[in-house]
Amino acid sequence: MTRPIVPPHLPSPSLLLVDDDPMPRETLSTLLLGEGFQVVTAATGEEAERCLKEAHPPFDLVITDLVMPGKTGMDVLKCALHANPSCTVLVLTGFGSVREATDAMEMGAFDFVTKPMQIDQFRNTLRRLMERRTLTHERDELRAKVKALSERIEGLETTMGRMEILANQMTPTAGGSAPGSDPLADLERLAALKAKGLLSEDEFEQGKKNLLGRWLA
Repeated sequence: MTRPIVPPHLPSPSLLLVDDDPMPRETLSTLLLGEGFQVVTAATGEEAERCLKEAHPPFDLVITDLVMPGKTGMDVLKCALHANPSCTVLVLTGFGSVREATDAMEMGAFDFVTKPMQIDQFRNTLRRLMERRTLTHERDELRAKVKALSERIEGLETTMGRMEILANQMTPTAGGSAPGSDPLADLERLAALKAKGLLSEDEFEQGKKNLLGRWLA
C-alpha cells in the first residue's frame, strides 16, 4: 500500500482547492483528504478569495484551476500570495492554456498540472510541493531565529553601553573619590535609572556591587 504524502504523525497542512467543475473538484478533494491534507473547496474564484481573506491562520497550500468564469486562477494566485507570502500555489490548466500557466509560475506559482491529469504524476507533484513547503518552513524558522538573535545582541550592546557610561561617571580617582563625587549620590543615580526602566534588576544589582567595590577598595 502506498504511503500517504503527509505522514500520519505530522499535522495536516491546510489546503484550498478551487475548481468550477464539480467532478474534478470532488475527485481531487477525496484524493487529497486520503493523502493527509486538510481540504477546503471553492467552486469559484470569488468564493476562493473570500476563503483566503477569512482564513486564520492562512492556508498553507492552494490548488486552483486557471481558467474559470469571473475571478480566474491568476486572481486566486495573487490573493493567496498576498494573504500568505509563504503559501505554495499549484495551478491546474488545460493543454490550451499552458502559456497562462507559465505566466502564473512567473508570478509565484510553484508549478502547473495539465488536465486531464495523470494521478501518479499529480501525486509526484504533490510530493515535490510538500518538500518545497518543508524547506520554506525551515527558511522562515531560520529567519526568525536570526532576528531574535540580532535583537538580543542589540539589547546586550545597549546594556553594555549603559554600564560603561555608569562606570565612567562613578569610578573614583586613584587617590580616592573624584572631586565632588558622593557615593550615596552615585547609588541614588543608579536607583533612578532602575526606576525609569533603563536598568533591569540584575543590572542594578551588578552595578551596585561594582560601585560599592570601587568605593571600598
